[in-house]
Amino acid sequence: MIIFFFWPLMILSIILSLIGIWMKKSKLLFVAAIFIIPMSLYLAATPRFMIWGLIFPCFYIGSAYFVRIGKTLHAILINLPVYLLIGWIGLTVLSQ
Repeated sequence: MIIFFFWPLMILSIILSLIGIWMKKSKLLFVAAIFIIPMSLYLAATPRFMIWGLIFPCFYIGSAYFVRIGKTLHAILINLPVYLLIGWIGLTVLSQ
């Protein structure tokens, strides 16, 4: 059941975060933070990302704050770890 939500929600969170930054809509970044929670909980259950997995929704929330105050570059930079992590997970899955 989790597999049906895991990948689509990760991809949707990236799309919503990029649209939210581009259109300067912080509400979309909050929705993206909600959509990244299943991945975050899954990573928190692994030994490598035990505590760090729970921090990834906070990046989207921080990005929403930067969008709200008008600092678009900061919003993109704070989301960069989430984009890199999802890319790394995707490459790891595809290379197996």
